[in-house]
Amino acid sequence: MIKLKNILLVLFTSLALVANSANVHIFGEAKEYASNKIIFYKYSDRISFIKEEIFELEIDKQGNFEIDFEIEDITYVFAEFGVYHAYFYAEPEANYELILPPFNEKSEADLFNPFFSNETIHIGIKNLKPTDLNYLIIDFDYYYYRYLELKYIEIYLNGLETDVDTFIKEINLKFNEYDNQYFQDYKKYRIAALKNIATQKKYEDQVVYAYYTKSPVLYDNPAYMDLFNNIYAKYFDLLLVAPHGDKLYAIITYGHSISRLKKFLNRNLSLRNNQFQELVILKGLNDAFGGGNLQWLPLLLTLDSLHLSTQYPLHKNIAQNIADNTLSMARGTIAPPFDLPDTLGEIHSLNEFKNKYTYIQFANTKTYTSQIEFNLMKNLHNRYKGVCNFISILTDENIDEAKLFINKNKLDWTFLFTEINSKTISTYKINTYPSYFLIDPGGSLLMSPAPAPSEDFEKYFFKIVRDKMPKE
Repeated sequence: MIKLKNILLVLFTSLALVANSANVHIFGEAKEYASNKIIFYKYSDRISFIKEEIFELEIDKQGNFEIDFEIEDITYVFAEFGVYHAYFYAEPEANYELILPPFNEKSEADLFNPFFSNETIHIGIKNLKPTDLNYLIIDFDYYYYRYLELKYIEIYLNGLETDVDTFIKEINLKFNEYDNQYFQDYKKYRIAALKNIATQKKYEDQVVYAYYTKSPVLYDNPAYMDLFNNIYAKYFDLLLVAPHGDKLYAIITYGHSISRLKKFLNRNLSLRNNQFQELVILKGLNDAFGGGNLQWLPLLLTLDSLHLSTQYPLHKNIAQNIADNTLSMARGTIAPPFDLPDTLGEIHSLNEFKNKYTYIQFANTKTYTSQIEFNLMKNLHNRYKGVCNFISILTDENIDEAKLFINKNKLDWTFLFTEINSKTISTYKINTYPSYFLIDPGGSLLMSPAPAPSEDFEKYFFKIVRDKMPKE
């Protein structure tokens, strides 16, 4: 009977979610993008920034596209294609005729530049009314960011002695008449961010108390979350070097106790709102994983404690996302699976390469660094192929040219192919080419990332396998 109740609960929950969702219809024409596919996402949350696919837009041979998708609330929808991070705000039960930006693919230099940043643009929408949410945000952002671009240094140096107060009054007056609550919240927190800059962040506790402590938590509003993430960036790392930082260290390192952590934070009046306080804890834990001042395992145990105790479902999701981000590609975890074609078009899965060590290289035959490393990989492969699989996953657009390169240079280990924006590249968090990983015979990540052949990989690997090497 308990199992039946659980099944019914899941069923009713699923039905409730479907009932609360509403359809969105998008369509348009983009001849430059004919026969292309563009994947659109939303952020699962704005602390971990994990992406969730919403729909895949297929553009036909004539450049036409049309699709329906479902959302529950106003959603920041985006896609990353070419040089763009292109977005719009989707409202339930709305129709949008999208105007895609001019077709502009990344150059080869952009593709392999780890510091390349996509150009963020608001996707055009035909026939917008001045009261539509996207129109309001586009209009507001134009005035807001133009002013900020022109005056940022002056505001930061001279603060309230500049004309910032006048600008805030003018922009409030210009946009106050619109009764769209999402937009008014967006405007409110963008202006709060401007005030925080003008006071050189000296009064952040007052900003938090005025704008966050007694206000609803707006998880999906970019303006709310951008200011929040700015104020609480590396929060726990900063608290560790503040008075009583040793107590915070002890609470996380030895106790992993959320109740004690909340009690510690309650000394700050701005953090006595339980829901907001938990959001601050999640942000603090998320940033602390990359800070190096707190150990990885105690942070995970503290995060797990919050996941188990919170009464807010969204906080459970954020905690899980933070854990997934942290554990993904961590040493000792299972290497993410893949199914990719080789030079003959035959599909290979990572699981096929178990029972030996596996050294994976993500590369592109067009890059000079990859070409140098291929020659060193050849030597490694000749020496260690008895105990180690060697796999190069290539992101070359022209597969035929890549095959010619492989054959010309007599590279005889396994070569697989994937697109540069594929799920495999995203899952393995590849930002630079070439990148390397070593997987143990059981399928777990042993070195993540691993050294390149030119970085003395052989020295480290020989220590691992010397007892298993065949005797000469």
